[in-house]
Amino acid sequence: MKRSLWKLLMALLALTLVAGACGNDDSDAGTTPTIDQSSDGDDAGDGSGTDSDDTDAGDGEDHSDADHDDGSDADHDDSDGTATSVVNTGSDITIGYLQWIYADEAGKRIEDAAKEAVDFFGWNYETCDAAGDPAQMPVCGNLLLDKGIDVMLTDGIPEAFITDVLERAAEEDVPVLSAGGEVEPRDHYVASFASDDTDLGVQLAEYLVDQFPDGARIIVQTVPTAWSDKRINGLNSVIAGTNIEIVDQWEADMADLVAGTEADVTTKIQQFDDIDAIWINFSVASIGAAQAIGALYEADDPERPQILTFYANPGTVGDIRTGRVDAAVDEKLEWQSWAQVDAVAAWLENGTMPSQERAPTYDGRNFSVRQVVTIETVNAMDPESTEVPAPDPPGDYEEYFRNKWCEEYDGLPNC
Repeated sequence: MKRSLWKLLMALLALTLVAGACGNDDSDAGTTPTIDQSSDGDDAGDGSGTDSDDTDAGDGEDHSDADHDDGSDADHDDSDGTATSVVNTGSDITIGYLQWIYADEAGKRIEDAAKEAVDFFGWNYETCDAAGDPAQMPVCGNLLLDKGIDVMLTDGIPEAFITDVLERAAEEDVPVLSAGGEVEPRDHYVASFASDDTDLGVQLAEYLVDQFPDGARIIVQTVPTAWSDKRINGLNSVIAGTNIEIVDQWEADMADLVAGTEADVTTKIQQFDDIDAIWINFSVASIGAAQAIGALYEADDPERPQILTFYANPGTVGDIRTGRVDAAVDEKLEWQSWAQVDAVAAWLENGTMPSQERAPTYDGRNFSVRQVVTIETVNAMDPESTEVPAPDPPGDYEEYFRNKWCEEYDGLPNC
């Protein structure tokens, strides 16, 4: 790596971020992160997760690669005098992935996509799973930095959860790029690719209004993040002036998102016996909500409250099929990881500053497109499939980026 290039780019980017936001939140809990150093990159699990209350993803998933040589320059000459592209130097570059919770199928989708894109370049890969515990996120981040990574990727972790890690990364000239949920404030991430969380909330709330045109009583689960707040803002903007009433709002237990949510929803239904719908802001928590509903109601019970949530993950698709979840607003989250890696490659190769847009367009294509997935959507799918087709447009982001990289960079191993 050319550390001098990182220093210059980090300094330039700091100027664009210095007018960012302020204020930090504190979080704590107590599970142990796992850092995976395996080399074959196989996926962990089958993505079912529908009836599981186990959010500990630290069970040895194969989504990591091996050690690397940290001391090389970015550009160097081969023995025949031909200049070698920075991005195809393979073992000279290591990407570290700081995972929020791999047991969350949305987190798995995002990280697996990042790993696939990193593999396309032949780079090394390290990952550490904080298993949903905000207190372990900085532990994971420091473990990755201790390994001498060149770039860190993560999936919507608020800067306040990992401030010390981000400051250390800046001191060591390791850029950190986020994908997944929107992050605010953003003083340290050099780029952040994300869904429009406000619009996610708006679309799900519009479904809610369509289902209950005469009004409804709902309960809402939140999490302490900017992306969660934006989703609630979207909800509130749609139901203002309607007869839909939020009768209770509570914050999820970040260290116990599945079993904790199951217990919370069970208690709330007993407390408010005329609830029409349950709004779950964190996708993995919908597993617990679905388990609570499945234990209390038959699928066709007219008294069953609807569950509305985010991201049509494989387990959520299964819950929609069995009548335990009614709607999930979704976006092909994986494009964001490919955008992260595209930004890293351009930065390494050409010193190109990453886009500061949430969802840049690529040759006029916008891959950030949302849809509400319901039983009608699922019934139109192959009965054996749990992967919801992307809405049209945007088209195939994987094919687009692979073709783009093969045109822009010489000597990539997969071109």
